[in-house]
Amino acid sequence: MIFIYQFNIELEDFEEIEIKENIPLFELLDSNKILLFVDIKNSKVWIWEGKNTTTRMKFMSAQAAPYIRDKHDITFTITSVDEKNETVAFKILVGLI
Repeated sequence: MIFIYQFNIELEDFEEIEIKENIPLFELLDSNKILLFVDIKNSKVWIWEGKNTTTRMKFMSAQAAPYIRDKHDITFTITSVDEKNETVAFKILVGLI
């Protein structure tokens, strides 16, 4: 199971987004957004940062991410990935591989 959140700059926090079952996760990736993926199966939280996001957005999202993680499981690790520099594990998660 995967939960997905989008960073809202006005709220300075993440908001959970609803996804349709048949939509591949990579279609949610947008260069202007920061998304957080909570991967329950692998005990991991991914912060994906689009290439057009600001340093301020990245900083605020990094500070907000532990609160989202803690809602699910405090033992989950948090990893940040930048657009066009994603790890193989992240690409597999969102269906790019």
